[in-house]
Amino acid sequence: MTQSIKDKVAELESHNRLLTNNLVDAVWVINAGNLKYEYVTPSIYRFSGYTAEELIGKPITHRFVEKSQVKALVTIEMSLDQYEDGDRDGTRTLEVEMMHKNGGTYWVEVRAKLMEEPGRPLKIVGITRDITLRKTAELKMEEQNRELAAALAEKERLLKEIKVLQSMLPICSGCRRIRDESGKWWPLDAYVKEHTDSDFTHTLCPDCRDVYYPDKKKCNR
Repeated sequence: MTQSIKDKVAELESHNRLLTNNLVDAVWVINAGNLKYEYVTPSIYRFSGYTAEELIGKPITHRFVEKSQVKALVTIEMSLDQYEDGDRDGTRTLEVEMMHKNGGTYWVEVRAKLMEEPGRPLKIVGITRDITLRKTAELKMEEQNRELAAALAEKERLLKEIKVLQSMLPICSGCRRIRDESGKWWPLDAYVKEHTDSDFTHTLCPDCRDVYYPDKKKCNR
């Protein structure tokens, strides 16, 4: 009788009990139809808080954090579709956040592939590695980068506001003189000459011409 994947792994475990009990990673076999554990090495306890006996026969879905559950289920569905289309060699790798037995969470990297034996249900065989420390550091760095980007954006906004404020000249509403940074008041034309490369050429607008030269206005009628 042909051995199942689960039996082969179990036999390997019986020959290497010390090794499987002290694995850093967890090796597991899941039924692809109902997503329930059929086998898992005792090393799963190290980072999940669950013993192998507590997990076997239980669905994997209840252990995912919500966003990671969606991510995992979408990946499984895509893998099943590709498997049916003939892609039988692909190994999937994804990072997901899991629920610890104590109520906390932890991050793992999962590497898995679909495997099939004649006359037996399709299996998902995989390895889970605890990456909590690395993922925590990555998330902290991402948060710091977001905070830095926000701070730089705020700095840019403030600089623009300062630039606008600096471009607003205090001008006397009476005599129309302008006050500079030192507090000195300048006639408008003198200020422009002193602080820019511009110069004045004097002329009169039509309204002022009518005021100062009303006789010319009458002659033009």
